[in-house]
Amino acid sequence: MKIAVIHENAEALLAGYGSLLASMASMGHAVNALAPGSGPDAAAGFEALGVEYAMYPLTPRGLTPVGDIGTLLHLKQVLYRIKPELVLSMTSKPVVYGSMAARMAWVGEKKTVFALVEGPGFAFAGGGGLKGRLLAALARPMFRAGFRSCDGVCFRSAEAETFFRELGVLQPETRTVVADEPTPEDRDRAVLAFLGMIPTD
Repeated sequence: MKIAVIHENAEALLAGYGSLLASMASMGHAVNALAPGSGPDAAAGFEALGVEYAMYPLTPRGLTPVGDIGTLLHLKQVLYRIKPELVLSMTSKPVVYGSMAARMAWVGEKKTVFALVEGPGFAFAGGGGLKGRLLAALARPMFRAGFRSCDGVCFRSAEAETFFRELGVLQPETRTVVADEPTPEDRDRAVLAFLGMIPTD
């Protein structure tokens, strides 16, 4: 199976979820990591895991309409070329634009789209000032569209799931799970089970 994992930072993806990517690759899947990177070490890190790596343009903080549209279209092109059967997006903007691009990229072919959410993210951490409220108001429909593009959403904590449900951006029928296991090994197993890649315990 072809898999695409989308993140906002290559180094952070390797540090936080390298073991998950390695597990996917060791199962015989063709894993593609899509993330902006800052140097050749990232490419070497993915290669060591048996994972293909590609960069894409992203402004990780704030809302930049022109840049964000460029990100969406670039991801759509990359996913159209790869044609993965499973897409897993992590971190705020990839959850929105990666999930939407996955739905747009190859209409009519079998695919599953998932998001992995650590917490509320930058858009909802701006405080109560005018700028923070405006950013949160603009981000709300974007997250709604991103989550609507997903077959399931994996949250790293129950608090994160509660936050987005109370925000009104998660559909009641959206399949969710909380993977709050304390070790990377247990977390990876929980995520893989949610993705349908290994049997559930």
